[in-house]
Amino acid sequence: MRTWAKELESHTHDYVRRGGKQNRQKQVSLIINFLEFIDTQEGLTSLQRLGKRHVINFWKAHRHLPEKSAYDYWLGLCQLWSWLGKSEKPPRPHNHLNAIACSEQKNEDLKIFDSLSQAIKAARKARGIPIQKLANMTGCEVSVIDAIESGHFSVSFLEVQNLLVALGIRYGVSQH
Repeated sequence: MRTWAKELESHTHDYVRRGGKQNRQKQVSLIINFLEFIDTQEGLTSLQRLGKRHVINFWKAHRHLPEKSAYDYWLGLCQLWSWLGKSEKPPRPHNHLNAIACSEQKNEDLKIFDSLSQAIKAARKARGIPIQKLANMTGCEVSVIDAIESGHFSVSFLEVQNLLVALGIRYGVSQH
């Protein structure tokens, strides 16, 4: 039996015996799926070595998950984090965009930018979102966001679109 599996068993044994058994068994199975993924990718030796980077890599590899499934995984990861005594919650799923409060802007509040780079950088700064947090939320690499904001980028439109949606930016093409 793997070392992390023995560690996990000490936490899950009593957890599954109490409360809503089906839900708890489902959470434990999602936690095991996560740990097996991490073990396959990096060779997990101890649960105490788990960190945000592992969770972010998991979300990047599982972008296809529906929002409900990703949220279920996140709840399982929150339980794992509490067992491990970690003070913060694990990073949220990539598609959990409601972490940014996108308020509806009135037409007189709209700002027009000449480039996507300027619009993305201004919107991120106006909302006070660090680049790392935006990267976690959208699944984009930090270096890609840096390149986009500096105007030196050659990325797919899908990556740019993810940033626009996350920041609540509406875009259009003007015909001069």
